[in-house]
Amino acid sequence: MKNSILSTTFNAEFPDKAFLDLLAFNEKMAELGRISAGIIHEVNTPLSVIISAAQLVMLEEGVPEAALEMVERIHQEAQRLSQMTRGILSFARRNDDAHGEIDVCRTIHEVVTFLRYEIGKRSIKVEEKYEQHLPFLPGGGNRLRQVILNLTMNALQAMAPGGRLSISCCLGSGGGTEIRIGDTGPGIPPEVLDQIFDPFYTTKKEGEGTGLGLFVSRNLVSELDGVLSVCSLWGAGTTFTITFPPHAP
Repeated sequence: MKNSILSTTFNAEFPDKAFLDLLAFNEKMAELGRISAGIIHEVNTPLSVIISAAQLVMLEEGVPEAALEMVERIHQEAQRLSQMTRGILSFARRNDDAHGEIDVCRTIHEVVTFLRYEIGKRSIKVEEKYEQHLPFLPGGGNRLRQVILNLTMNALQAMAPGGRLSISCCLGSGGGTEIRIGDTGPGIPPEVLDQIFDPFYTTKKEGEGTGLGLFVSRNLVSELDGVLSVCSLWGAGTTFTITFPPHAP
């Protein structure tokens, strides 16, 4: 696997090309996000109509069984799309982390639902295990969503078709909350394992990453009073663990 490190060195007169490329890419993605949010709002209106109409048809008597099965399928798919659009809009909202609480398991499942298309396209099997009645964490959910999204996308990109993504959330041994995201990819070479959280460090092919995902994720977890760690066996997969300390109710 070829490793590459993007330089962060630049001066005011002649900025580093990699730095400028990253700024341009971020601006493009920000503009795409603004446009997409408007499109999604427009899509939600007909989706709501479809869902309501399907529910009314399913309540009607005398509907042929074949037609009823089709309407039920329409209802299910419309509900799935509605959940996906709500997930996208939750990522598009301004920072909501100053107030509220995080339902950790629900937040993780929202991200997995949001990535269903990407998971299906890559033929990845998903195992989700959520312990019930876990304590909520203080703060809003956007930072945690971003972390779970980063780690899950890394896992998906590391695996060949037919791989297995395992996600679990449970009470940790110290009484806090523990999240694990594991993949069956090739693992991380031992000699670079201590560098993966460095900014601009990446082992991905050009165009597949900026080398900031894990660096940003570790900082976001730290802001939530948690710890992000990694365990990887070369040739057998990688597991990232997020540990949050217990919080007083």
